[in-house]
Amino acid sequence: MIIIQRPQQTRGKELALTMGFFDGVHLGHRELVSKVVHSANLMGLESAALTFWPHPRLVLHKDPEKLRFLTTLNEKSKILAKLGIDYLIIQEFSRDFFNIEAEEFIKYLVNDFKVRHFVIGSDHRFGKGARGNPELLEKLSKELNFTFNTIPPLTVNNIDISSTKIRHALNDGSLESANKMLGYPYLITGAVQNGNQIGRKLGFPTANIRPNDPLKLIPKAGVYAVMVHVNDRIYKGMLNIGFRPTVEMSKKQTIEVNIFDFNEDIYTLGIEIAFISRLRDEKRFPSIEHLKEQLVIDKHHALDALKNENIESYKKLFLTLRAESKRNH
Repeated sequence: MIIIQRPQQTRGKELALTMGFFDGVHLGHRELVSKVVHSANLMGLESAALTFWPHPRLVLHKDPEKLRFLTTLNEKSKILAKLGIDYLIIQEFSRDFFNIEAEEFIKYLVNDFKVRHFVIGSDHRFGKGARGNPELLEKLSKELNFTFNTIPPLTVNNIDISSTKIRHALNDGSLESANKMLGYPYLITGAVQNGNQIGRKLGFPTANIRPNDPLKLIPKAGVYAVMVHVNDRIYKGMLNIGFRPTVEMSKKQTIEVNIFDFNEDIYTLGIEIAFISRLRDEKRFPSIEHLKEQLVIDKHHALDALKNENIESYKKLFLTLRAESKRNH
């Protein structure tokens, strides 16, 4: 996959294109990408996905402090690369771009990027005032000589999949629901930073994780069974998100993972976490001894939740995040 920003970078290739923010690259997004790749192959075109950066809410100052992403731009591009797309077009979102009429946007894509076929979700809206829709595409297709397909929303348990619903599920602690809509375990990529060694004193040493992007959505506070990729190896573990109310009641939320059967110095190394199961809420215990007893129980529950997880099967998932996409400058 080649990451581009300008029309001339496609070298005059004619494109089949889908577009959207693609946060999470969930099952619905994957359906769109699969259709556009298939259509491109049938029609002798190159396949492309157009996404926007930064997020419109950041540019338009619409509650930016509340905005959190399921995938960083880097994570999103690497997941998309594995789905067979030829080009990822990263369109800079600015106030000027926000004011482009839907008709002008489609004309720009057809005339400058040589888009000959569109694949969009039936509920997708685009252009100024979100006035662009499948009906407009149908009208313009005759004028500009392109074809298009619309894809109905994909459902899981009779619920239409959307990035918004996945965010709500993660914030509510409904990890299983979020993972089903994503089609893969929720992921956090980051770096291991120095902590205060409290976990080691409890007999459960932890790696303190700093996410790569401060806007990455962190699931609801609690204890999770996780798979961990660090130092080129994959391990099972349990992870706590919260404020450590029993030992110090931190003002800042922490993300700490206890990696099973592991005893290495990994400070400053990159780390990837796949969230498999939510075990319980974070809570304050009457004493450190009570907390230690609970950690033993948590580890037992985590191992039980992970007993059918094959470490080898996670290599492909984690390697996706490490794989380098080809960038055309």
